[in-house]
Amino acid sequence: MEKDKAAMMANIKQENWNGHSIRFVEKEPGDWWAVAIDVCAALGLKQVSRALKGLSKDGVTVSKGIVDGLGREQDYNIINELSIYRLVFKSRKEEAEEFQDWVFALLKTLRQKAELESHEALLMTSKEVQKRCMDFLNGNIPEISTKDYIKANTIANKAVSTAFGHPKMMKKAEMTTDMLVRRDEILTQTVEVMAFRQKYGVPDSVSKAVYAQLMQDER
Repeated sequence: MEKDKAAMMANIKQENWNGHSIRFVEKEPGDWWAVAIDVCAALGLKQVSRALKGLSKDGVTVSKGIVDGLGREQDYNIINELSIYRLVFKSRKEEAEEFQDWVFALLKTLRQKAELESHEALLMTSKEVQKRCMDFLNGNIPEISTKDYIKANTIANKAVSTAFGHPKMMKKAEMTTDMLVRRDEILTQTVEVMAFRQKYGVPDSVSKAVYAQLMQDER
């Protein structure tokens, strides 16, 4: 029994945030989940059950046998990293609101990098724009304008729709898994062509010929 407790304690860490002790449980190797009641207390969220109701089911689970401050084994709700952030956005604490402002500033920077104007901020909810932003952060995307990126998506949609025998262009959400795989390949090729054109000043007529060839290859 003592060995079991020792092993359990080895899988628990305590972190201090603004004077509050927060316990973390290693759910999987390297994947640390926070004890929900500790996070709520630190963020000034008094109604723990109510706070957890707004979280994704995948981000909340129960961990058994966590030792409390009196040495008793208790069952506690634990939450993953994304759920911690969601609770931060529910908090009205000054430190939490400063974090929220920082996140918003990052989103604004990404919006500007995506060459979207402030009146186009809601386009940041688009999966395509989000993918482009993530690729930009990871350094995996050639530098092209957002308008060209949207154009590249249209080219990919048309090409793959034609290749799979659809007379009209299908939207990404309507495509099968096989279509999506081919679409990603075409999109990558098209973006690379656009980036090459912008980098070396290749005439638009050349890029149009390449686009036409992409379409032809899919027929």
